[in-house]
Amino acid sequence: MLGWTVNTFPSGLHTYHTSLTRIDYNEKEKLLEISIQLFTHDIIPVLEKYSKKEINLEKNPETDKIIFKYVSENFVLKDKNNQIKPLNWVGKEVQVDTVFVFLEIPLDETLEGFNLQNTIFFESFPEQTNLVIARFGEKKADLLFKVGDKFKEIKASEENLKK
Repeated sequence: MLGWTVNTFPSGLHTYHTSLTRIDYNEKEKLLEISIQLFTHDIIPVLEKYSKKEINLEKNPETDKIIFKYVSENFVLKDKNNQIKPLNWVGKEVQVDTVFVFLEIPLDETLEGFNLQNTIFFESFPEQTNLVIARFGEKKADLLFKVGDKFKEIKASEENLKK
């Protein structure tokens, strides 16, 4: 790794903040499989501020718990009865400049009509955007969250129906 770490980049050089979430419904296993792609230069300072601890994504075993707690507070799925569906931690994958967080939710019904909140990093970056792509059955829904957004309904639009 060329003698530097991703933590050494000054945060002022980075002005675009985004995350990408993919939700796939595994009908056979009755699970929502969720992967959230976050940028390392965003997640480290946010988690350090959130936990008031130094964050090392690969060497500190407590980091997974901190990530899970933070994500659970900011990525919230409510069913059609407005009940929060608890997330289950699957793991994370750390790459040079990205971190993938893997979660799942047991689910016996379709995702259509559920409500999702994705406020990851909103407290830290006013220009943060979070894109969510959800696939369930033969349907697909795309949601874009910007600072100030709360819950959005998951519904397949006509152009997102698979052919």
